[in-house]
Amino acid sequence: MEEHNNGLKVVKELKQIMDTVKQHMENEFKEINLTGTQGMLVGTLAHQGEMKISDLSKRMGLSNSTISGIVDRLEKQGIVERIRSEEDRRVVWVNVTSDFRKIAKSHIHKVEGNFALMMNESTPEEIEKIYDGLNLLKKLMEKHLKRKE
Repeated sequence: MEEHNNGLKVVKELKQIMDTVKQHMENEFKEINLTGTQGMLVGTLAHQGEMKISDLSKRMGLSNSTISGIVDRLEKQGIVERIRSEEDRRVVWVNVTSDFRKIAKSHIHKVEGNFALMMNESTPEEIEKIYDGLNLLKKLMEKHLKRKE
């Protein structure tokens, strides 16, 4: 039973952390009428350049259909555009519109700056503990998944 409770405690902590990150993103992007997830998608495109829906899906950890729905809404607002490949008409790229790129980058820099400030307030030892803990959790999860295959 203890083992189950430890796993549950880790999942709850991760959920609280992700909820806090999401709330921070929501607050920052609220000014420009984007949800946190929309802001993350726009931020990803602003940093990476044009991407296919499937690549955005993998990068953000959301399904293709979810990403496609978000892109639909952002496209209607003139924030992103779909660009069909000239070599292969089946391939569609998504990119931030040139009009919105500056606005997006400004807000993304604010978000990144806030996280950088938080990390700068931490000692190198604290940062190393966080990184080591997350890496350990990732390895344990991968090991567990391999045993299930």
